[in-house]
Amino acid sequence: MRTGRSGKKGILERLRDGVVLGDGGYILELERRGYVQAGPYTPEVAIEHPGALRELHREFLRAGADVLQALTFYASKDKLGTAGYADQVEAINRAAVRIANEVAGDETLVAGTLCLTWMYDPKEPGSRAVVRRLFDEQIALQAAEGVDFFIGETFTFLEEARQCLAAIKAAGYPAMITFTERDTETAEGIPLAEATRVLAGEGADILGTNCGRDPERMLPVVELVRRATSGYVAAQPIGFRTRDDLPNFTQLPEFPLALDSLTLSRAEMASYATRARTLGVNYIGSCCGSVAHHVRAMAEALGRRPPASAKSADLARHPGIQKSRTLEEMAGVKPKSADAPRFATGDRHW
Repeated sequence: MRTGRSGKKGILERLRDGVVLGDGGYILELERRGYVQAGPYTPEVAIEHPGALRELHREFLRAGADVLQALTFYASKDKLGTAGYADQVEAINRAAVRIANEVAGDETLVAGTLCLTWMYDPKEPGSRAVVRRLFDEQIALQAAEGVDFFIGETFTFLEEARQCLAAIKAAGYPAMITFTERDTETAEGIPLAEATRVLAGEGADILGTNCGRDPERMLPVVELVRRATSGYVAAQPIGFRTRDDLPNFTQLPEFPLALDSLTLSRAEMASYATRARTLGVNYIGSCCGSVAHHVRAMAEALGRRPPASAKSADLARHPGIQKSRTLEEMAGVKPKSADAPRFATGDRHW
């Protein structure tokens, strides 16, 4: 299996040493900035406005991210085709990885990114070969530009996740596979714990959940994964607040264009990071709605001081602010002790 490039410590070595901090969300943030179109959410920004993508990578790096994900989400041929970019698959995949590498430098890891293709259909046996072909194509293009490992994310079907994992392992890279579920079962109806065990048995190096749920509603699901495997576990919740009855943000009436009022505070994301660490999560990241100040808050909550911490708040220097108020008090967050009880099966968020 490949390890870190050019003397970099690889992802598995870093996980053995302690928690790895991921970056934040790209697609929705770049849509808000006017570089991605809501609806298709395809990543042609990598070739149309590379400077915008480069800047967002820089923000996450400066905020303390140990890994930069190449913006190759929805960069498979069939998905790009829905937005008129089917003939740009190679250019988009290569440019996205190249930009991430330019920003990452010699220390930070670059993850190639794969995701659900919307082409898998359990009623069509031939769809397995279709999605495998799409994954193989993206992996070859991204590997040619140089990545340290691959993340396969936002899967709902276990079988599509299996095809992604097989493609990554065949290419010789460490594999992180994550699910995005509205419930605690895959789209086939397989309990997430069982799906985790299947993927672990087939060689997945890191398993977990990402996107869809906010931290409060993701951590109970992450605990399922943590209990089901002795390997490395990842969590990448969104930076928006969801609801008990609508735990996945795609279910919310505000999705996708009215989520602004549901944005989580930096204190809430910091609290998530420490709770995830206590739960035994190894790869602590975030997804849609999480931006640089969230990642910086998470890094600082984990005891780090990234470059962006040079400009962390010093409220004592503002004459109009009550100096006794903490960040948590401003956000209405009650700090949770390190020995706070874990989520149980009967928790109201299930």
